[in-house]
Amino acid sequence: MKKNVIIIIINIVLTLGILGFVVLYAGNSQKAVVNGRVREFTDLTVSMEQMTEIYLEGEQNICDLWAKHINSLDMTISEATDFVKNTHVAADVSAHLIFTDVPSYEGFSTRPNTVTGEYGVNYSDFQPFPTDGELPQIGETINVTRSFTNPVNGAQSIAFCNAITFRDENTGLKRDGMILRVVPVSHLKEKWVFPQENYGDAEFTLIDADGNYIIKGHSMKNSNFFEFYKSYNKGDLSDLNGISEMIDDETGRFTMLNSLAESCLIVHTRISVGNGWIMLGYLPENVIDVTNVDWLLIGSVTSGLLLLFAFDMAFMLYFNRKLSETAAYAEKANKAKTDFLSTMSHDIRTPMNAIVGLTSITEKLADDPDVVKENIRKISLASNHLLTLINDILDISKVESGKTTLNPITFSLVETVENLVNLSYPMIKEKNLDFNFRINRMEHEFLRADKLRLNQIYINILSNAIKYTEPNGRITVDMLEEKSEKEGYVRLTYIVADTGIGMSKDFMAKMYQPFSRQTDSRINAIQGTGLGLAITRNMVDLMEGTICCESEEGKGTTFTVTLDLPVAEKEPKNMKLKPVDILLVDDDDILLETAKDVLISLGANAETADSGKTALEMIESRHAAGNDYGVIIIDWKMPETDGIELVKILRGKIGTDLPILLISAYDRADIEDAAKEAGANGFISKPLFRSVLYEKISELLGIDTSVSATEEDYSSLEGSNILVAEDNDVNWEIISTLLGMYGIRTERAENGLVCVEKIKAAAQNDYLLVFMDIQMPVMNGLEATRKIRQMTDCALKDVPIIAMTADAFSENVAECLDAGMNGHIAKPIDVKLVIKEIKKIKNNENGKKQQDN
Repeated sequence: MKKNVIIIIINIVLTLGILGFVVLYAGNSQKAVVNGRVREFTDLTVSMEQMTEIYLEGEQNICDLWAKHINSLDMTISEATDFVKNTHVAADVSAHLIFTDVPSYEGFSTRPNTVTGEYGVNYSDFQPFPTDGELPQIGETINVTRSFTNPVNGAQSIAFCNAITFRDENTGLKRDGMILRVVPVSHLKEKWVFPQENYGDAEFTLIDADGNYIIKGHSMKNSNFFEFYKSYNKGDLSDLNGISEMIDDETGRFTMLNSLAESCLIVHTRISVGNGWIMLGYLPENVIDVTNVDWLLIGSVTSGLLLLFAFDMAFMLYFNRKLSETAAYAEKANKAKTDFLSTMSHDIRTPMNAIVGLTSITEKLADDPDVVKENIRKISLASNHLLTLINDILDISKVESGKTTLNPITFSLVETVENLVNLSYPMIKEKNLDFNFRINRMEHEFLRADKLRLNQIYINILSNAIKYTEPNGRITVDMLEEKSEKEGYVRLTYIVADTGIGMSKDFMAKMYQPFSRQTDSRINAIQGTGLGLAITRNMVDLMEGTICCESEEGKGTTFTVTLDLPVAEKEPKNMKLKPVDILLVDDDDILLETAKDVLISLGANAETADSGKTALEMIESRHAAGNDYGVIIIDWKMPETDGIELVKILRGKIGTDLPILLISAYDRADIEDAAKEAGANGFISKPLFRSVLYEKISELLGIDTSVSATEEDYSSLEGSNILVAEDNDVNWEIISTLLGMYGIRTERAENGLVCVEKIKAAAQNDYLLVFMDIQMPVMNGLEATRKIRQMTDCALKDVPIIAMTADAFSENVAECLDAGMNGHIAKPIDVKLVIKEIKKIKNNENGKKQQDN
């Protein structure tokens, strides 16, 4: 009996413990649900505000266009009314044109009065527009009224305004006036579409800075929001002032009582284009705090758990653990595609960031042709990388099946590294990182490999280092060339070392697994899905390379990637400088050593200095002996005396004749003005490639050089005639201009039917090939190709046809080939690929002619 009592007591204690845990867990879960719905509703309100801003700007733009046109043509009010009436699209939107130089504010409406049928309008009793001063100039801001009753149809409306001038029909003199684009409030409310399932009781309201309602929700009382708050919420004047100041600030939220003494959530966010307007999201708290805990179910589950615990606890625990693992695996598999696209979104933002930043710099420095040319080149590099990423994402079947393949091309390692630095620089600048990029023994600047995959490897590793290195930290990149065991190859080693947060040994054991992220409070705030290293490892394996990592928590991480890559036939010509004494100044001993070797290999006499002080002593000593250096190359960022300061000192002590180059791993735009003012003669970007050093030094010394790589011979393409089936004028202009640059003649067919007719009427060999768009009116490209292949004349029906279309999926390519086409080029077109196809067809044609002869 005593044992039974003990068992009963134990069971009761266990039951109470489980119930207590369940109740606590349910309460925390409920709280998490409430907080999540509050955040969700806040985001929804911000989204509504953004849509409202876009709508307001669009409507104001239409009003601005009307006003500009009227003011530019010196119209009478009747002529202006007729003009606006002819531009209407929406039936319930009208325009009112009134004179403001008379107290009655009389004028005309573009829509008739629904009662009288007259077009006259009078605002003498009520003026929703400003009358105590001039409106801002057209295009400066949004001039919009609060809601009012439209005197023409009685509908609640808002109006977008602009001041205009009319020519008096009788006197011909100028008269002041105003144009109002009157839009029903319902138009704006139609933009506020939100999930009714969770927010059926939600409302949105617009108020001005004084709390007056612009658009009023059903639950809002009084004629002013602050009066509404004051009427139903206890508090003194300071509370009311606090609410006023709070909602006038950025996005936020608070709770208050409504007219039924019910607690409700108010989310506020400022509409930046609305002259102090504020959007209020209203949601009763009882909608948010919905009890989703089934206590009966909890009690039943608890009792069942107690029975299972008493009879077979070990087996059930094992069984539940297996179920949890299976469920987690299934959920991970379902999310794989979404997570991949999320990661690729980050990859896309990297070149986009560079494009946007370089565009802004170009706009500010548009008067400097050298800067514009250089930035356009950088934008082109980033754009090509972005385009290749997008093409890879679109061909999603490769990702799903794991059939990613390599596409080797000849590429410039100099351009690849420049692109890598350009893409990474905005993130480096934002975190104020000490960044250095060094190269060693780089004899071959043209290699052959899959440029996209190589970029993915390099960018993923460097962006990870930047992402996980805290502000003011240091990142060093080393790239060196070594002899490969494979004939015709070089071994390229890429090392990225950072002073970031490092990784634990446990995480390093699984860091290449998809979706793996280290558990750390500092990492949780960093966006990412854990796919970057997995993709990088796959790309390295695909290219038969190696990747290794050394890391220590709190001290940083070093990644090393080694790849054996074939040397391309396309190599620079021999580079040699005339004998010249060069001083290289940098605080990085490794860079001094490697750059000195490069300069000596170019034929220069190179000396080094590891500080500004040492360099100044060496330069002054030479100057006193009448044996100045021919060129001085100075690093921008050095301790004690930086590069710009050293240039100023040298210009003051030595004079302006000494040629000085400034080197930096950062964007030249950051220091260009200061460097030029100090007296620098030019810039070199790190890393210091052999060809870059040769070209910059030769340019500084006024030496004519022809170091550029051997160019392709396109002379055989000149005079070729190509038929382009393209219905879009802009696309036709682009392809015809690009091909014209190579001496190729182009003829246009506006659709597939015209293309077929031109081929029928052509003589043999009139067209070298046909570029065929797929989506065209009258007859599409696939049907046109089939028609051509069915012709009886063999010389005409066998003309090469290349698809040139924005449809880039693998099934689209297969469809083109099935229709009888010879190849496929995706838009936006890469002119290099286009020329490659033309040359291949041209060579085939020449080969056939030789056989015939």
